[in-house]
Amino acid sequence: MYKPPVSLLGQQKEKKEAYELYLSEEGWKILGDDKPEKPQDAEKTPVGATIAVAPDGEEEENISETEELSEEEQRQLDELKRADKKVRAHEQAHVNAAGGYARGGANYDYVTGPDGKRYASSGHVNLDVSPEKKPEETVKKAEVIKRAALAPTDPSPSDRQIAANAQKMAADAQRELAVERMRAQEAVA
Repeated sequence: MYKPPVSLLGQQKEKKEAYELYLSEEGWKILGDDKPEKPQDAEKTPVGATIAVAPDGEEEENISETEELSEEEQRQLDELKRADKKVRAHEQAHVNAAGGYARGGANYDYVTGPDGKRYASSGHVNLDVSPEKKPEETVKKAEVIKRAALAPTDPSPSDRQIAANAQKMAADAQRELAVERMRAQEAVA
């Protein structure tokens, strides 16, 4: 079955974002067009290529999905894929360990590879590090934050700093808890 080359390709050019989309037969009907028997503009669009369309609807150049990369570009692409996988695993470890203290999911910074796709180069997870109303709750929260900061197999220096801050937050809350206990004992005596 033929898939027409109508797409919004995930190509990054000048910080434009786009997405790949193929229309089903039902989609063609909704658009009021019958599914084409042959590619639109067959002379202009080679097989294995798609029409790239920016979010503003402006058509960009045809980009072949099967275009060969040079050895250097392939090495760069392999490295970007490895780094992307590592960054995503690192940030996901933070999210998984943080539980409800993660504010949203992971946030990533991207670079565009020689294949035109975006790869995560770094990332971060926003954590709620505010103290809780009760010192006992703050101690528990600080322990979760510390575990979340150190969850990846290779915590970064900033991860270690967050863990140290969480340790201090727990120590402060434990001191406050000790003071409360002493006051309660004095009130009974």
